[in-house]
Amino acid sequence: MHLRTSLILLAGVLAGQSSAIAAESTTLSRNGMNGIWSGEQGVLWDTSVKPGQKPRAPFTREYAAIYQEALDASARGQPKADPPAGCLPPGVPRIMASPFPFEIVQTPEITYILFEYMSQIRRVYMTGAAPAAMGLPTFNGRSTGRWEGSTLIIETTDLNPISVLDTTHLPTSDALKVTERLRLLSADQLEVTITLTDPKVYTQPWTVVRTYKRKQGEQILEYVCEENNRNPVQADGSTGFIGAP
Repeated sequence: MHLRTSLILLAGVLAGQSSAIAAESTTLSRNGMNGIWSGEQGVLWDTSVKPGQKPRAPFTREYAAIYQEALDASARGQPKADPPAGCLPPGVPRIMASPFPFEIVQTPEITYILFEYMSQIRRVYMTGAAPAAMGLPTFNGRSTGRWEGSTLIIETTDLNPISVLDTTHLPTSDALKVTERLRLLSADQLEVTITLTDPKVYTQPWTVVRTYKRKQGEQILEYVCEENNRNPVQADGSTGFIGAP
């Protein structure tokens, strides 16, 4: 056989092996997201600033004033009621900042994200549009997912504007769209890049990055907010606190 022909055939074999290895690696990366994870950042939404610093949100003028009003109320000792204090779900995307673990379970049709916090469940529909909830917004919205290589992209809309992003009362609106990009940094570390697009609240999309650590040998426990709730909403609409007896 001619030397050049042999080299061409060898290159084709190597290319085929390389493609097979890449495909296997992608499959392993996708399946590797299954399991229990816990956040490595705090509960404040903006991971780029220290506690006590203002978030770097690109607010519109209207929503900058709304947020400042919430900060001023807190400074006066009359913080606005945080919805989860009344046992309402935190909603998407805030639930991704929960200090409690969550579990990812993948099927071909739906990726489930099962949260210990308030026993919330996110369903990400992988094969088509998520079913509408009678045309009403919900705390976890309607989520669809797709793969780009080993990155899982989730888009969520139809979210309940009651939700805020953290205890400082970062606002949202009914125009919010959340785009999440999930990828494994290693076998035990998951990165989620979260972009908020909301023309009512922000002048441009706002992106934060959160990371999560795999929790080997743990399980999701029962969480009942109404049982021993230490932060009930007060009669004046503020968030209360009940200390240990």
